[in-house]
Amino acid sequence: METTWFVVADRSQAQLYEVVGPKLKPTLRELETMTHPQARQSGDPGASSSQHEMLADHSGADAEEDRRFVRQVVDRLSQAQHRREFERLLIAAPADFVGKVRELSSRRLSKTVHREIIADYTHDNVRSLQERLRRKSWLA
Repeated sequence: METTWFVVADRSQAQLYEVVGPKLKPTLRELETMTHPQARQSGDPGASSSQHEMLADHSGADAEEDRRFVRQVVDRLSQAQHRREFERLLIAAPADFVGKVRELSSRRLSKTVHREIIADYTHDNVRSLQERLRRKSWLA
């Protein structure tokens, strides 16, 4: 059976999970959480990550910081792929994050992407994410 990783990210964090169990009742095993503290500090401290994306000035320094964080995530995924820790990837993130992942990924890593889900689920708990996997048939 192919090992699948599920990446749930926004501009301030990326959560990496391994999908275990059958496709009809998947379970997520948390592997790692990567954070981007600079993104959390920008804008209104009470705003969510999605609101930050809408409010943040994505030109200049902010855009470069965001790009560095996506590069860190892509590098982590590339290393894991090289060590054969997964064969398939699911990525759930806002459109600009997914676009940067596409731009920065090698062809080899890009071929492992089974599904891109354009949404911010970083504030969902594991049970909610598992339910979404099951209901939406993202593993099919």
